[in-house]
Order: sequence, then C-alpha cells, then structure tokens
Amino acid sequence: MFNLVLVILKTRKNMSDFWQGKAILKDRFDLIQINIGNLCNLTCTHCHVGASPKGNKNMDILTANRIIEKIEDMDIKTVEFTGGTPEMNDTFLTFLTRLHAASKNLVVRTSLTVLDDPKYEHFLDFYKKYKVKVIASLPSVFEDATTKQRGFGVYDTTIEILRKLNDMGYGKDDLKLDLVYNPVGTYLPAPQAQLESEYKAILKEKFDVEFNSLATIVNMPIKRFKYDLKKQGLLGSYMDTLKEKFNENTVNNVMCKSVLSIDYQGFIYDCDFNQALDTRVKGYENTPFWEIDFNNFKPAISFDSHCYACTVNSGSSCTGELVSNDVKVESKTTEENKTFEASTKDESGSFDEKENAKEYYGEVLSSSDDLKTTACCTIDIIPKRVRDTLPYIMDEIKDKYYGCGSPMPHVLEGQTMLDLGCGSGRDVYILSKLAGQDGFIHGIDMTANQINVAKKYQKNQTKRFEYDKINTNFIHDYIETIDEHFEENSLDIVTSNCVINLLEDKRTILKKVYKLLKEGGEFYFSDVYANRRLPKHIKEDKVLHGECLGGALYANDFIRYAIEAGFVEPRMVTAKEIEITDDAMKKVIGKTKFYSITYRLWKIEGLDSVCEDYGQSAIYKGGIPECELEFQLDSNHLFEINRPEHVCKNTADMLSKTRYKKYFEIIGNTDIHFGEFKGCETLATAYDNESNKEGSDLSCGCC
Repeated sequence: MFNLVLVILKTRKNMSDFWQGKAILKDRFDLIQINIGNLCNLTCTHCHVGASPKGNKNMDILTANRIIEKIEDMDIKTVEFTGGTPEMNDTFLTFLTRLHAASKNLVVRTSLTVLDDPKYEHFLDFYKKYKVKVIASLPSVFEDATTKQRGFGVYDTTIEILRKLNDMGYGKDDLKLDLVYNPVGTYLPAPQAQLESEYKAILKEKFDVEFNSLATIVNMPIKRFKYDLKKQGLLGSYMDTLKEKFNENTVNNVMCKSVLSIDYQGFIYDCDFNQALDTRVKGYENTPFWEIDFNNFKPAISFDSHCYACTVNSGSSCTGELVSNDVKVESKTTEENKTFEASTKDESGSFDEKENAKEYYGEVLSSSDDLKTTACCTIDIIPKRVRDTLPYIMDEIKDKYYGCGSPMPHVLEGQTMLDLGCGSGRDVYILSKLAGQDGFIHGIDMTANQINVAKKYQKNQTKRFEYDKINTNFIHDYIETIDEHFEENSLDIVTSNCVINLLEDKRTILKKVYKLLKEGGEFYFSDVYANRRLPKHIKEDKVLHGECLGGALYANDFIRYAIEAGFVEPRMVTAKEIEITDDAMKKVIGKTKFYSITYRLWKIEGLDSVCEDYGQSAIYKGGIPECELEFQLDSNHLFEINRPEHVCKNTADMLSKTRYKKYFEIIGNTDIHFGEFKGCETLATAYDNESNKEGSDLSCGCC
C-alpha cells in the first residue's frame, strides 16, 4: 500500500510539471469568443469571471465597432458572445445585427433568466430572426442543486424561458439550444453522453422541455470558484484531483488551440479562462484585436496549473468533452506494474480484511475511475428501472459508487430493506425510489468517508423523489454487527453489491442475514466468485483484496455456506466473467477465473435440498413493471405471461410464498410426489461452463 502511495505522489509531481516549457502554438482559430462584459443579473458560485449585477467592466460602442469592422473582413464563420450576460450590454444588439448581415454564425451564452425581464425579452425575437444559437448553464435538472449554485428563483425562471424557446422552435430543427453542466463541487462530471441522456429524459418528463445537446465543463479553480474552494479548505484537494485525472490525449484538442478570446477592451487571450486571469496572448499583450495582422499569427499558448481542468478524463471545453470517454485502457504503466508486483511480495505481518477495505475505499480510491479492474464496476446493461432512477441520484453519490452488479430485484413497493456495504448510498437511494414512500431502506458501511457522503444528501434525495418524509437510514459500523442493529425476522429484503467478498467470516454473515429476514424474505446480491480456492498470496494481497478479487469465494464453497445458513437452494440470476486487463495482476492470479454473479437466496420454510416434482405448474399473470410479457425468476426459469410452466416444488414456493404471490397462479399441490424434478440443472456451477459463452442468457440483465 505504501508503495502505491509513493507512485501516486510521484505521478502527481510529474503531471504538475507537464505544462512547463511546452510550446503549443495557436496555429488556427475557428471561433472568436467575445466577453462583452462582466455585468450579469446573477451571482453564480461557479462563475470564473466573477460576473454580477455590480459588474463595471463592459464594452463601449467605439470598441464594439472596431471589433465588428475587423471581423467583417475576416474568414471566421462563427462568433460567440459571453459575459456576464451579453443582453445587458448596450452594444450587444449592434453586434448581432451587423454580424448577421456579414453572414456570420452567431452564438450567445446567456443566463436565460435575464430574458424574463421586460427590458431584455425582445432579444428572444432577434435570436429567432438571426438564428442565434443559444447556450445556457443549467447545473442540475433539479431545483435544489441549481438554487445552491445560481440562487433562489433561478430554476423556475430558467424552465419558463426554456419552454418559451421550445415554443419558438428552439431545441428542434435548425434553431439550436444547448445546455451546460458545470458542477460547483470538488468532483468531476460524469460522462457527457450519460448526463445528456439523463437531462433530456427528466426535463422532457417533468416539464416537456427539449434541447439539442449538453456540454459538461470542469469548473476552473480561478476567481470566485477558487475563492470558495480556499474558504472551505478544498483548493488543494481539488487541484490534486485535476492532476491525478490528467489525460495527455486531450492536449491536442484543447479549445485554446482553435479559439480566440476578446475582452471588453478589445485585447486578446488564448481562451476565456486566461482572460479571467488577465493572461493575454504572448507577444500581443498591448495590441488590440483590430490592429493585429492574422496572416502570420501563430503565438505560443500560455499555460498554467488551471489548465488541468481542461485536460482531465475526457477533457473539458466550452463545447464539452474533447475526446471519447470509451477508450479502453489495456494495461497500467510500467511504474504501476512494478508497484503492484512489490505489493504482492513485500507483505509482512498479519492481513486484516476490515482495515484493508476501509483504507482502500476510504483513502486510496477517490472515485470509480481509480479502480484497476472491472470487478467493482458496472459490467452489463443497466435494468430500465435502475436506469430511469439514476438521473435522480446526486452526482457525488454516483461518482463514489463501486459495484459489480445490479442487486435490484422486482416488486419492492413498501418493502423494508437493508443494503450491506452501502458505501456512498447509491443503491440505497435507488431502492428508496423503487420502494416508494412506504418503503424503508437501511444502509450499513464501515467507511466514514462513504457514509458521510450518503448522509449528506438525505434531505436532497427525499425532495427529488417528492417524498413527504425521509425513508432511508445510514449506519456507520461493520457489517458483522448487523444483528446488533436489527431484530430477527424484521427485514423483507437484504441486498449487497460486491461487498461480501471483502469480509473475513462470510459464513457467519450469511447466518446473520438469514435470521434477520422475515419468512418469505430474500437475500438478493451481487458479488465476485472464483472458479477455484485462492492461494494465500492472492488472498492477502492488499490491492487484489481492495479490487474485490482477493476475497472471492470459490463458488461451490459459497453454495455450501449458504445451505448451512438455512438458504436451502441458492438460485443464480446472472453471471459474467470479469476481465483482468492489468498485466501484473494477470501474472499473479495465473489460471484463476473470476466472475460477477448475482444470487437470490430465499428464507422459505420447507424447501427441498433437491428439486422435487409434484406435478405443479406456474402461470405468470403479468403486472410486474418491466415484465409485461415475461418474468425471469433466475437464469433457469423464464415465465411467459399466461403460459403454464411445469415447475418443481421449490420454484412453486418461491413464487407463492413470497412477495411475488399475487402475480402467479400455482396449479396443483404436494399430495402426489413424482420423484426428482427433471430439468433443474445445478445452478451452483453452471456459470463455469456457460457464462463465458458469447450470447449466454446468464449475463442478461446484469448491471
């Protein structure tokens, strides 16, 4: 672990030196961006230029005319206006009218709310007339987060103006309407495509609002945002995050290579952020825009530490991401591989599973991007019920999610549930939404940093779900203590997402869960399993254990433990092999294969240890959301609506003595026994032969 930390620190140092001595030229520019002034009707906490209603740095008409005359004679096709709020500048309409006549494509970055003011609402007509592309900041699709960042009343007004723009044809056809996501916290945006999909779905559903595209922007640690970070003592950690997530592949696409920024006085900058820092283009510090000969214009771009904000992950610019975020990293650097190998060889003393997990998830990992394998991450298609809920979950909660599956069974309304190893609370809040106001979801986790994130957003999530009261509870404690927090026979469902493997005494946990469940209750969970018993050097490796591999049970051992606990017939739901891309890890684990498997374990009195045939049939009557035509109980039982299926007694009990009973009709009883049921394969080991086959049904539906 200490070796890993040293490599991280070394990497940070190397990255902090990246911009030093770089000579990247602005050899072209496709867009002129004019910061027309810092006067604005809002005072947003994320504003990198410090705009406000008191802004006094605003362009005069003489400067505007000089800029217009220069642009009119240039081949530049697109001119963009920003601020402040451009509409509040007296020169703005002159810019629009003359540059439209010069056949320039016009773009405005507006607060939107200013257009609700009768003094400025006429700009809406000009935007439509001149086909001006409209770009507006919307930090969140939810009122609470937007209010925190932009002020009271802004959210409702923004939605109102978006509706007006839609009525005018914006967001459709050739009238472009784009939104910008720029979080104010110390975390980074989720993938742009994901957020855009979430924004479109929620805005359409809640307000019937449409837009063309969403740009994700990493907030610059400058001006007002930097001040707020310093005041909270977070500036250092935020800069560390930017440097750690640096992606050199973004450098060729940074916007400063193709954008020229002009300030209210007419001086030029590599980008709007350098303008905010008053860092003018090298060699043209005292030369106004209209006096420059652009025929031989190839200045070196000015870089500094704030430039990391444009080069993290998939990159960031005024137009959003710079590179594709789906590039697969096949292996780590040589230094990282050496470090990993050292961690497997230099162990001394006893290995403590609890402390290692606490350290790995509380200190080593800052987000899911830091994971070295796909073991603790989403690996398959997210079920629709989960996908539709994710946009309602706070960004920081999702960012700190580490899961290997999707332990979200159907029919959760009104259920009392417990999530083991809840972490930042993502799954708890999803379950909370699926269970409705009458459900109640507990989460327990030993990592204080994670629990604090979960607790921080309880009120916010309750508001987003439009609930009257909080229906979640978070417990900071070890999972092994669950019997101290809950009474026997008190829970309907227990879930867990890639956590059981981190525990030392898995047998005892299974027994405790069984006791806490009500009759007909279910332990539904995803975890990591191995196709053989692991040797000591794998089990006691800190990184492998933290990545959910070192603690993986041999699948047959798990089945045995589950049966001993009282879960007579474990049922596999999904299974998929975990891909190991790190070369050093491959050497250590050898021929061992790891699988992400979702199991459902039932607490039902009288289940048979072997599937028995009593001549029973089950008919799915329909009614389960997302299962209009068919319902899959497990990997071996798919029920088509209204079609009788011959089932064993265990399956009949799982359908008739649980929360699924109202959705099924069971034909027959247990008066006559016909022997062992033919057709139920041994689900305990089926994955080893089937899960790695292309197109296997065992992998469908896993998150």
